[in-house]
Amino acid sequence: MNCKCITFLKQMLLVSAVSLCFPLAQSCSTLENVGCPYIIDNPHVEIGENHNYHNYAGAYLTVYNDSEKTIQNYTVSFMLYDSDGEIPFTGTNCVVAECQKEIAPRTEEEFVVSLDSFISVVPDEPYVIDYLYLREIEYTDGSNWKDPFGMYAQREVNE
Repeated sequence: MNCKCITFLKQMLLVSAVSLCFPLAQSCSTLENVGCPYIIDNPHVEIGENHNYHNYAGAYLTVYNDSEKTIQNYTVSFMLYDSDGEIPFTGTNCVVAECQKEIAPRTEEEFVVSLDSFISVVPDEPYVIDYLYLREIEYTDGSNWKDPFGMYAQREVNE
């Protein structure tokens, strides 16, 4: 083979590779989740009875919808520790809860998660919330936003 033929084959191989990879790159949706569409404020645990939500303990947080869409529901995830950094339960310390309350764009709502089903002994002091984030948000227009790995998680949220 001569040099012109080899150069032509290399160019054809390059054009083929680019033409195959370009549609794949176009179908990626990585830019869809750039930026966090929510803000979590004032996460804390309260001990004691709240007649509407819990008998012994509850996790409280305020979720601000930082998007142009109305949130239909969302799933929150966090871990709980005692003041010594130990897991305070016999089972898992990972709490996952779903909120079925709509949040209009640029507004906020308080969400309370009952911790009664996790505890076997009433705690003396509030738990520490760690690795707090929204796993998924579903909007009223049928679209959704996901953070399955907790890329926007807040770490070591203390009282």
